[in-house]
Amino acid sequence: MSVAAHLFRYNLTIDQVLTAPFVIRYFAMSNGGLFPKSVKESIQKLPNFGPWAEAVIKRESVTYIFDEEKINQRMKKRIAKMKEQAK
Repeated sequence: MSVAAHLFRYNLTIDQVLTAPFVIRYFAMSNGGLFPKSVKESIQKLPNFGPWAEAVIKRESVTYIFDEEKINQRMKKRIAKMKEQAK
């Protein structure tokens, strides 16, 4: 099944489809130490967006291909490479 077919099989709204990948990455990078914890905490404290963000990133259609540990490891390698190149 294609990613698009998988996403739309679950009745997601267009705002969920477009926003969830960013939210889940912000949360993952906060958990992995790449962003300050305050980024995730600030999102969670937003009165309407916070609960929505928490709910949307728990949906199987958003998480089924997302590997938080792998994403954070790759990003740490990319940052280290950029720092090395900047010397």
